[in-house]
Amino acid sequence: MQRTTKKTPDAETSAASTEALNVLSAFDFERARTALLRWFDANGRTFPWRSEPTPYRVWVSEIMLQQTTTQTVEGYFARFLERFPNAAALAEADEATVLKYWEGLGYYRRARSLRAAALQVVERFGGDVPERFEDVLSLPGVGRYCAGAILSFGFDRRAPILEANTTRLHARLLGLRLETTTSTAQKILWRAAEDWLPLDVGESRKPNVYRRLNGALIDLGRLVCSPTAPKCDACPLTAFCESWRRDLQDVVPVLKKKAETVARTDVAFWIERRDLFDDCENGGKRCGKTGCDGGNPTDVLLIRRPENALWAGLWDFPRFEIANEAFRDALDFNDDVELCDRLQRFLEEEVGAPPLDRRPGSVVYTVKHAATRFRITLRFCRLAGAEPVEKTLFDALKSAAAPQPLQDVAKKTKKGKTPETERVAAEVRWVPRAELDVYPLSSPGRKLARFVLRNGVK
Repeated sequence: MQRTTKKTPDAETSAASTEALNVLSAFDFERARTALLRWFDANGRTFPWRSEPTPYRVWVSEIMLQQTTTQTVEGYFARFLERFPNAAALAEADEATVLKYWEGLGYYRRARSLRAAALQVVERFGGDVPERFEDVLSLPGVGRYCAGAILSFGFDRRAPILEANTTRLHARLLGLRLETTTSTAQKILWRAAEDWLPLDVGESRKPNVYRRLNGALIDLGRLVCSPTAPKCDACPLTAFCESWRRDLQDVVPVLKKKAETVARTDVAFWIERRDLFDDCENGGKRCGKTGCDGGNPTDVLLIRRPENALWAGLWDFPRFEIANEAFRDALDFNDDVELCDRLQRFLEEEVGAPPLDRRPGSVVYTVKHAATRFRITLRFCRLAGAEPVEKTLFDALKSAAAPQPLQDVAKKTKKGKTPETERVAAEVRWVPRAELDVYPLSSPGRKLARFVLRNGVK
C-alpha cells in the first residue's frame, strides 16, 4: 500500500506558485490583447478622467477612486476640478477648503495627502505632475498602483497596475490558488500585469496602447470577471483562462478573510453658547464668565477632530464613545457616570465652561453610519435643561432600563487635567447656525447639522 504524504503549507505554496508561473509563461498575450481591445472598444466605460486624461485629472481621480465607487466619484470629481483645476490651485488652498470639497467622499486622509502632494509638485516639479515613476511614487498618498495609473493613463507610459478588479482577473486567468495579498502571489500578479503590456517599440507603437490595455483590464474585471457569478460566457478571454478550463471560478481568487465589523455607540452633543453661559448677552458684550466671548447665545459648539481619530481634521459636534455596554441602546445617558465625567471635563478644560454639573439630556436624534470597520449608532443629545426639540428616532428603538453606573475610570494627569493625547478636540469653536454649511463636517456630522438647522430655536 502506497503512503500519501501530506504537503506542508510551504510545499503547497510552492506548488501553487509553480503552477501559476507555468501558465503565465505559456500565456498567448498577443492574441489575448487583440481579443481584449476588441471587447474594450465595444464595451469600455466612459469617465471624465478618461475622456480628457491629463496627468493631473488622472491623479485626482485615482486618489478619489481609492475605496470609493466610480458612480460616487463622478459628481465630486467635476466639482473638485472646477475649484482646483491644477496642482497650483490645490497647493494654494488651505486644508479646510480642500476638506470641504471632499466632504462626503470619506477617508479624508486622502484629501490631506493630495494637498500635501500638490505642494510638493509645485515646489519640486514646477507645478507639473512628474513623469518618472520614482518621482510620482515619492508623493504623499501615492502607492505603487496609483503611480502606475498616473503614468499609464496620464502619460500613456508602459506601467503595470494592480487593483481589486485586475487582481481578480489575473488570478483567474492564471488559476492562482494562493491568497492574493501574500508576497508570493503579489509577485506573480505584478509580473502578469506587466506582461500584458507590450514592450515599447518606438515610433511603431500604437498610440494609447498602454492607456487602453490597462483600462480594458480594469473594465473586464469590473464588468465581466465579477467577484461572484462571473459572466464567463461574455468574456473575450475565456479561451485563455485557466480557471474556466479547470472550473475554478468559485475558488479563485483566494481572498484574505475580512476583519469583522465592530458595533459601537457614540453620543454627540448639540450645545449652544447659552447652554453654558446662560446670562451672556448678544451684541458682543461679555458676561464675565471664563470662556465666554460675548458672542451670539445661539452659536453652536463645534470641534475639530484630533489626529488618529475617525474623521481626523474634520469638524464635528462634541462626540464620545460609550464604553459601557449596558448603555449601548439607551435613550438617556444621565446615569452613565463615565460619560458624564468625560463631558464635564471636556466642557471645563477644553471649552472653558464654568465648573457646574452638566449632564446629557435625552436623545433627540439618532444616526446610523458605517466607517472603516465600525458600525456606529450615533445618539444626539442636548444638555440637560436646554430647550427641547422634537424627537426624531428610529421606531424600533426602545428606552433601556437604567443600569448601574460605571466607576469613574477616566485617566488624569497628576494635576487633574486631561492628557493632551486624550483630548476630545484639536480645536473648539462657536459657530453661528447659519454657517454650519461652511465647515467641512464628517458625514454623520453633516446629518446632525441639518437636524440642528431644521429644529434650532431662534
